[in-house]
Amino acid sequence: MSLLDTLITATTPAPPKIVLYGTPGIGKTTLAARANALLIDCENGAGAVPGLTRTPFLKSWPEIIDWLIEIERDAPDGLGAIAIDTSDWAVQRIVEYVVMDLDGKSRGAVTNTLSSSHGGYFKAREIVANIVNRELLPTLNAITDRGIAVLLLAHAANAKITTPEGYDVRLASPDIPQWIAPTFIEWADAVLYASRDPDGTRTLTTEGTSNVIAKNRYGLPPKIALDWTELSEHIRRGHAALSASN
Repeated sequence: MSLLDTLITATTPAPPKIVLYGTPGIGKTTLAARANALLIDCENGAGAVPGLTRTPFLKSWPEIIDWLIEIERDAPDGLGAIAIDTSDWAVQRIVEYVVMDLDGKSRGAVTNTLSSSHGGYFKAREIVANIVNRELLPTLNAITDRGIAVLLLAHAANAKITTPEGYDVRLASPDIPQWIAPTFIEWADAVLYASRDPDGTRTLTTEGTSNVIAKNRYGLPPKIALDWTELSEHIRRGHAALSASN
């Protein structure tokens, strides 16, 4: 059989991979609870959210990846989504693992940093990127292959971004270190910004603007309510429209 015989022409809808970011208290974790997501607790700040199933507080990268592998291998029946709360803290756990555990320094060596560990010159960043690309994201992809949606919750930051044309602009963006953030943004099917409109309505911005990083692959309206049911319905319609176009 020729490799050309394996070409795929039909759409293949899959569970969404979403980066959802916003200011503290806007409702990111509440949305995860309403999605009946299993929360991977990297921050220890979700204890007051009702109706939420969560892991114990995970204080290290090995604990986080062990939980993700366990979910991929033996997901609870009916599990429709997981949520990492928050992805910025998950990256911090990876950084701590790289600069303290893998570099062989005492965990009390607070001077061991990304710039000084593994020979200096920020070489530790490359190891963090390897873990994200070779362990974290492949495991999350395996989870979506099981039919489980992935939500990466993140705080919001005001970041300076250099456009492809070379202009520096400041945009609301996920509070993930800027040297690794593009990897998550490219990986995700949707990057959604949760905010409050002037009238107090909580909304999701789904398309990039002159001051917000956002995107989606579902043809979502530019703004929708910060509501899992509405978001899911728009994604379902997007899948249906893509299938109909084929």
